[in-house]
Amino acid sequence: MNTENNHHEENKDTKEKRHFESCSDAFRAGKEDATAKAREAAPKLKSAIADVIFDVAYGATYGAVFAGAFANEFVPQAVKDGVAKGAAAGKDAADKVRSKMKKNSEVPDSEDSIELPAPA
Repeated sequence: MNTENNHHEENKDTKEKRHFESCSDAFRAGKEDATAKAREAAPKLKSAIADVIFDVAYGATYGAVFAGAFANEFVPQAVKDGVAKGAAAGKDAADKVRSKMKKNSEVPDSEDSIELPAPA
């Protein structure tokens, strides 16, 4: 191995090592090589990411819709009616309590009470 040609010897890929005049030339060449490789790899990576996102979105949607459709078919109509009636009764009870609380809060304030500022 000759010391004059040590920067020109071939590596395993049969590419010659380059000799640079300055570090800035070496950095510039590295930047150009990295940019070229990234441009080559980007479409493959974008495609792989898009495939993963599609698969996750499809799987989540399929699972949610399947579970809902299965539950809709599996649960007897009597249970569905009971849940609907229970929800309506709960809403009515909450409305009664709310109106009762509102009615009680309309009582005139006594002189001993402290008025608090309204929440922001």
